[in-house]
Amino acid sequence: MALKFGSKYILSLCAVTALAGCTNSFGLDVRDQFGGILDTTSAAENSVTERPEPDARGVITFPSYQVVLARTGDRIGDVAARIGVDADRLGRFNGIPQEAILRYGEVIALPPNMTAVAADGAPLTPTVVDISELSDDPSAGPKPAEPKRHRVVDGETVYTISRLYSVSAEDLAKWNSLSLTSELRPGQYLLIPITQNRPTPVSAPGEGSITPTPPSSTRPQPRGELPPAEAMTMPTTADATAPVTVPVPVANTGPVTQASQSDARFMRPVSGTIIRSYKKGTNEGVDIGAPEGAAVSAADVGTVAAITEDTKGVAIVVIKHADGLLTVYTNVDNLLVKKGDAVTRGQEIAKVRAGTPSFLHFEVRKGLESVDPDDYI
Repeated sequence: MALKFGSKYILSLCAVTALAGCTNSFGLDVRDQFGGILDTTSAAENSVTERPEPDARGVITFPSYQVVLARTGDRIGDVAARIGVDADRLGRFNGIPQEAILRYGEVIALPPNMTAVAADGAPLTPTVVDISELSDDPSAGPKPAEPKRHRVVDGETVYTISRLYSVSAEDLAKWNSLSLTSELRPGQYLLIPITQNRPTPVSAPGEGSITPTPPSSTRPQPRGELPPAEAMTMPTTADATAPVTVPVPVANTGPVTQASQSDARFMRPVSGTIIRSYKKGTNEGVDIGAPEGAAVSAADVGTVAAITEDTKGVAIVVIKHADGLLTVYTNVDNLLVKKGDAVTRGQEIAKVRAGTPSFLHFEVRKGLESVDPDDYI
């Protein structure tokens, strides 16, 4: 006898399935029913993290790229002016005509080698400093994840893109300030939510089977992901675990600091004003504004563990201290030390590099984890 499903039954089943997806729990195994349209196994097995909050201008800085969120009534020129970048290039990269009115919260991707500018004129360039080779802590965690970017092609929808990356359509829409039925524009970039893989559970006797993972042999490969921006890495010198990212975010003001001896664990490496404060996961150190050519001093006795340069030739100095502590000095030149040198507390090691503004980026690391330099100086 053939079974007939009334409209109320279908709607009820869809509602149950939707609720199961919202709570990231496992529900009825209906993958083989109704042509597979209710198959949400992959999404159910992968919970997602929250999208990072933007700064006051709508900029979100990830380790290797940046995006900016549009405001109500924005055109691409308004967004470009707010973050100090070229409007024509920004529009072309995102497939957005200059006269188009942007949707509130629309994600605008910054092209490679284009970075938002802070209120003080300093570029908010996300950079990567890999100090994992220098760490004494073998248990330090992995490199923080960043979302993939997908470039939309003609005919794609929120649903089809979510299936490419095994995330729920609801999560994809939420991350990109979309509705489930939003019309996508060819050339538009979407952020793919970062998933937290959950172990496949085993059902207890009498509880029934848990929905297995469906085959993926016919699933197309994700398209449109951008390669990461150029990153600077330290040379291998010791046991390795994972890299640590050091994005440089928005400006703050702070008191004038003096590079002098004190009872603190470390001394301040340069005299100047703190223009960017420490914020875990956003700015892994402090930026101290100082004149070009100002002396940069070793924060304490130690050994120069590494000297390297980023892709633009800007020097990075890492000094290894007792108790598994490292100090990192970037945006310097005219180096006075070399790898392997023993240094004393307060010994001049370099000069502040020219810039608008000129500043020293200073970090304190315990193993691979950054810590607030203010707790040590």
